[in-house]
Amino acid sequence: MSDDVDVISYPFDQRDDLTLDPRYLALHERGPFKAQLLYGEPVWVATRYEDVKTLYSDKRFVRELGVGRDVPKMWPVDIGQDTSMIAYMDPPRHTRIRRLALPAFSAARTKTMEPWVQGLVDETLAELQQGDHEGDWVSQFAWPLPLKVATGILGVTREDAKTFRGWIDEVVGLHTPPPRRAEVHGLLVGYIRDRIAERREQPTDDLLSVLVHAREEDDQFTEDELTSLSLSLFLAGFETTAAQLGSTMYVLLSRPELWRELREDPGLLPNALEELWRWIPQFRQGMINVDWASEDVELSGGVVIRAGDPVTPEHQLANRDESVFPNAQEIDFHRDDPEPHLSLAWGAHRCLGAHLANLEIELTLRTLLERVPQLELAVPGDDVAWTKGRFLRSPEALPLRW
Repeated sequence: MSDDVDVISYPFDQRDDLTLDPRYLALHERGPFKAQLLYGEPVWVATRYEDVKTLYSDKRFVRELGVGRDVPKMWPVDIGQDTSMIAYMDPPRHTRIRRLALPAFSAARTKTMEPWVQGLVDETLAELQQGDHEGDWVSQFAWPLPLKVATGILGVTREDAKTFRGWIDEVVGLHTPPPRRAEVHGLLVGYIRDRIAERREQPTDDLLSVLVHAREEDDQFTEDELTSLSLSLFLAGFETTAAQLGSTMYVLLSRPELWRELREDPGLLPNALEELWRWIPQFRQGMINVDWASEDVELSGGVVIRAGDPVTPEHQLANRDESVFPNAQEIDFHRDDPEPHLSLAWGAHRCLGAHLANLEIELTLRTLLERVPQLELAVPGDDVAWTKGRFLRSPEALPLRW
């Protein structure tokens, strides 16, 4: 990495709620900057919308160059070393895996899952409403619904779901000892392999079975690829959707005018979902993905990322780029044909389960607006507790009443 620019200690703070330190916004105005994260070698940080899109679309940025490097990161865990995971692959392997998997996650196929997901929304809402007009949104809905969906598409039985969730918590937990993390990872892999074997023997109508039997001419997934992809989908999709469900309800109900706006005009819901994905900062600090320049690449402001240098995207700042989203610090459900948010990445690295995550959240909000329009926070917004020890920001608990 070149030595002629200042290196900023980053992040400035490690807030758990949805606020952003104003110093981050000042850095956004500055464009790409070099930072020293909590762990690893220094890294360039891309904060502008177009620069972040470039990281995902320019083939000169790759991920497998990070193998064996002291990868920049916010947490003392190995990141980017397992190139069997789709998030850390480069073309042509990455291209092939996505090509085989995309039909299972297309908008059209996700649409066919709507009745099933709606049934799970209804079931989970009924469980929440068993209380006396009051309950905890996070433990009784925001986590159970994505767990039911994720375990359902992977063929995890209801009896095994609690155990499976416990394993996931340990694998993604920031404070899990490495030996235990490895042990639990092995348990997850073994469980998924058993489900794959069952579907080879007897096809079902769940998404795992679709992946098991996915084929393009003579090409199909290997056993290792199926296992890794299934695990990636669960690790990346389950907690992301749960956190977004928690934060979305917090934002809507801590700002009652937003909930009222949707009650009065439910047709705003698609726009509102896009705006909330854009505005809500997902990660406590920074992103977990790092790209590496395979050759010199110029980003905005004439900043040159030298060959071999790492660079990471700051989605939560790119999503508030004033040149792309006027009055970006405000939540506005009436933006005129806005650019897509980057919270679920972009291009070839966009989250495979993006359509499914959107479906879960949209059906949840539509159902609440129809059946529980009087929903409100049971505590002042400032009293809401936020998670600690997780990659993603979300309420630890969100007491609601109706």
